[in-house]
Amino acid sequence: MRRFTLIALFCLALLAACGGDDDAHEAGRLTVDDVTANLALPSDTGAIYLHIHNETGRDEALLGATVPGCAAVEIHDMIMDGDVMKMRPVDGGVPIPAGETVKLGHGGLHMMCIGKTADFAVGDSVPVTLEFANAGAMEVTAEIIDPTDSHMEMDDD
Repeated sequence: MRRFTLIALFCLALLAACGGDDDAHEAGRLTVDDVTANLALPSDTGAIYLHIHNETGRDEALLGATVPGCAAVEIHDMIMDGDVMKMRPVDGGVPIPAGETVKLGHGGLHMMCIGKTADFAVGDSVPVTLEFANAGAMEVTAEIIDPTDSHMEMDDD
């Protein structure tokens, strides 16, 4: 009986070691917080802000997103062109180096809801499905904020 128990424990330990590839675990260490959406304005567009923390040990990239009530979601950046601040789409996604935090906020990188097809009210929430190069899809919830409160701090802490 003791021999059977030892063999069973050995097999159980062997099965536990075969728990799948590391990507499934790494997705759990990619975290997103401070998710807000400036979607309550009476316009066809709005912005989505968030922080992405990559503690996976490997580089990641945010490729895009979907939001119910938005015909499309694009990643944009703000750049200076001479004396004029301009917004431009980001092609190829946003790199998120291993061990780093990337902030998408007012005045810098952010996501734009293009073609709003729903009415959003301050205080409501909306699901945002983020698409990552390695981690795949991750759903987070954005709080709809007052447009006058949309100026997130973009400091480096």
